[in-house]
Amino acid sequence: MTVRIAQFVHASNDVVDEAFLRDFPEVEAAKANSLESLADALDGAEILHVYNSAFKPAFARLVRERGRALKWIQFTTVGIEIGLNAGLPEGVWVTNSGDVSQPVLASHAMALMLGVMRGFRRYEPLRAQRVWARQAMSLHMIAPERARMVILGMGRIGQDIARKAKAFDMEVICVTRAPAPAVPEIDRVVPREKVGEVLPTADVVMVAMPLDSGTEGFLSAERIARMKETAVLVNISRGKVVDEAALARALAEGRISGAGLDAFAQEPLSATSPLWDLPNVLMTPHVGGNGGRESWRRMSELVRDNTRRYLSGAPLKHVVRTPDGTLQGFGNP
Repeated sequence: MTVRIAQFVHASNDVVDEAFLRDFPEVEAAKANSLESLADALDGAEILHVYNSAFKPAFARLVRERGRALKWIQFTTVGIEIGLNAGLPEGVWVTNSGDVSQPVLASHAMALMLGVMRGFRRYEPLRAQRVWARQAMSLHMIAPERARMVILGMGRIGQDIARKAKAFDMEVICVTRAPAPAVPEIDRVVPREKVGEVLPTADVVMVAMPLDSGTEGFLSAERIARMKETAVLVNISRGKVVDEAALARALAEGRISGAGLDAFAQEPLSATSPLWDLPNVLMTPHVGGNGGRESWRRMSELVRDNTRRYLSGAPLKHVVRTPDGTLQGFGNP
């Protein structure tokens, strides 16, 4: 019996190659890059590989209508909230990428933090003009050593950021629903309702929360206003966790020092957004989880492992929704 996999993935996460098919002779793959080709790929498919942002309403409707044989959806992303909102098919197992992107995403978060604290964004226009500006640069440089980092969220990404922050001798506080630190590198935890007590003391605020009904707008205009002028904000999670308009105003008015952003409320970011032109903002286009060949290798290992489990009837790894619609293991504390 042949098991069909329908794929709608970015090339960087396409792990069903010739070697995969040799190792799984009972599997066939149908790759799609449009709604039209997806409709054909879903015909008889038991498995769907897909990424979160693909699940727009029309896409979700097509999957529900044509994916009648689906039993398992493997997301190549950690987030599945767009799929949940658009409507995933009933009666299927849903898994996400788990910790595949965790190490590189945490590294990206630290790179954004360091880039802002060390003034990289501010120097780029001067470099283009061949201006040395050594004295002018020093006015905007902050040392990470012994700085206080407040991480919003204590899931896998938050924990890995905490470990990396300790390499810079930073104090680490996590704002979380959990009662105790998840890893020894976290110095203390603070409940979400008391976030206002630690924001005024933070040198770095790191957003690592998932987007859900309890976190949308969590870093509100009021909470941003509590941050000190020398503070840096980094968001590698979801744009809507932060009041983006309030953040842009605070940055433009110098009420916080700078921001490193890899996630935005609207993606792609609107050409009219003030964030494009601010000299104290370092931005990347939601690529923090991309790690080249190493990320591909980690994704391949996960998909191969889960495929073996599916074919043998063993429990899948990184289940985020069960066939009865129960969400589990999804999101950060």
